Amino acid sequence: MNTKKLKLTGLLLAVGLIATIAGAACSGGDPQELDIEVRIDHGVMNPETIEVIQGDMVTLKILADEGGEFHLHTYDIEMDIEASSETDFFFVAEATGRFKITYHPQDESEHNEEENGHNEEEREGEEEHDQRYEAEEIKVGFLEVQPR
Repeated sequence: MNTKKLKLTGLLLAVGLIATIAGAACSGGDPQELDIEVRIDHGVMNPETIEVIQGDMVTLKILADEGGEFHLHTYDIEMDIEASSETDFFFVAEATGRFKITYHPQDESEHNEEENGHNEEEREGEEEHDQRYEAEEIKVGFLEVQPR
């Protein structure tokens, strides 16, 4: 009988130890400051999925082959990106889940209009511009935020 109690006690201790280790490994700990390099080449983002943990302070270091607007959906953060120039895109990963990232390439004529100081009145209309802009939205990847 003592042997059975000894085996049962050993088994319970082993299970308890495994549960404690697993619990410690799964707990998120303190939020991290993360710098993540992101490249966008020909409408393809690398890495395709960015994985962080809730509360992390994230800086995406974005380098794109063409200028445009980087948009993190649900967080609703947008930033203009210059071609071939690294841009820091900062956010705190507060919401958990999987969020779409899109890129709105800026064609050369739009870039030249902005540089030359042309205003919206010189365009055919803001509505047409917005429709063209939306049509050029490219889904380039995802942000995955795991709970802490």
